[in-house]
Amino acid sequence: MASDPVWNLRRARADTLRARHPPAAELLGFYADLLALQESIYGEVLHSSWPTVDVQGARLRLDRLPERQTTWVFDKFIRALPPSATPVLKAIAERLANDRDLRHDLLVTWIGRRPLEEIADGLDCDAAPLEFFPRAFLQPYAEALRVRAGVAATDAKMLTPAACPRCQCRPVAAILRDEPEIKGRKTLLCSLCAAEWAFPRSRCVACGEEAPDRLQSHVAEAWTHIRLEECASCGTYLKTIDLRESGLAVPVVDELASVELDLWAAERNLTKYQPNLFGL
Repeated sequence: MASDPVWNLRRARADTLRARHPPAAELLGFYADLLALQESIYGEVLHSSWPTVDVQGARLRLDRLPERQTTWVFDKFIRALPPSATPVLKAIAERLANDRDLRHDLLVTWIGRRPLEEIADGLDCDAAPLEFFPRAFLQPYAEALRVRAGVAATDAKMLTPAACPRCQCRPVAAILRDEPEIKGRKTLLCSLCAAEWAFPRSRCVACGEEAPDRLQSHVAEAWTHIRLEECASCGTYLKTIDLRESGLAVPVVDELASVELDLWAAERNLTKYQPNLFGL
């Protein structure tokens, strides 16, 4: 099966940024390895004969996934965790691999948007690294289901509160790009299925603040095409990837790689609206 161009772009961008930004090299090395695993899941779901997830009004219903097949693929995913994973993730994967019921409960709990603390306590780990497993698994799963259902990745007409109109997950980043009808159109990028939807440029995704003096942008010298958008009213931030400044950027990868911005935000006690796959 030929490699999908979307995954090739992500992989190539991860390799490029890994060489340019030493602080993110280890993280991007693991991410590049993870992409190969995610792409295999994407291809398996995209070309399978499994029933397509129920789509109502172009909304993905992950709670209606075929449980048996999904759990089986999740089991394979956990056992195939790349060796470049952190020691914490490796330890959690080892415990999950030995408990089928726990793996099932983890997947069902995350899909149901319920807290993972009880499962984390049973594994003697924190909920944040535990969330990596269902989220990393379901990202390519949801993306493939969206493509199979014929749902467009970007809907310029869809304007919604800060939740994905496809799968109802939060956005992990915003994107700015010039389009024929609108210069500097802003879209939000879903943290799960990679869909995009239009959103006002001057509005906080968390609290809806629109006062210009309460919305601040910060740019680091190492990442001139990425703005850290801070809301002084609620203390929340989100990164905006400006494709007009760097047409080669791949938003999901650049957001992960710009870890220095997250560390800077943490020093200012800012809260990220939606942490990325690695909890940053």
